Amino acid sequence: ATLKRLDFTVIGDTVNTSQRLQIAAAVGQILITEKCYEKVKKSFTCEKIGIISLKNKTEEITIYEVIS
Repeated sequence: ATLKRLDFTVIGDTVNTSQRLQIAAAVGQILITEKCYEKVKKSFTCEKIGIISLKNKTEEITIYEVIS
């Protein structure tokens, strides 16, 4: 059997925002943007954390913590 491996590179604002949220999160904490929250709110329990400024972003964003 032949094992094939695919490599992908992802770039852009979404990736940068995700990386900034990862830095802002505590160990074991999952932070998401409001846009992401709107997509998952029926499937996950989330708590609004507040509005924060992220490096290289001109506007502040609302973030949520995924609880369960």
